Amino acid sequence: MQDALFLRIYLSESDRLNGEPAMQAVLELCREAGLTGVSVMRGIEGMGLHGIHTSTFLSLSSDLPLIVEAIDSRAKIERAIGMLRPLIGNRLLATWPVSVMRKQGVNA
Repeated sequence: MQDALFLRIYLSESDRLNGEPAMQAVLELCREAGLTGVSVMRGIEGMGLHGIHTSTFLSLSSDLPLIVEAIDSRAKIERAIGMLRPLIGNRLLATWPVSVMRKQGVNA
């Protein structure tokens, strides 16, 4: 097992950074920081500072929650955070230590 760091960034579909969708800007910075495995998940419902966001038929929301997750070495995650922090402003970002196990023979 290897020690690593888990990074999670909370966004919404309507968030924009420097004129582009926040998700795309965050993914690009993660790539520039050298992170190799980054996933974006779309929530069906969420609650935050600006109330409840839901995908129910009646609301037809286009402002659903997005979660960006990455697991990598502490150095790479910390580098990514240093690049992301000025861009994402007050959006929530969380990290925690994880242990990673990879099957032998699988490319990293």
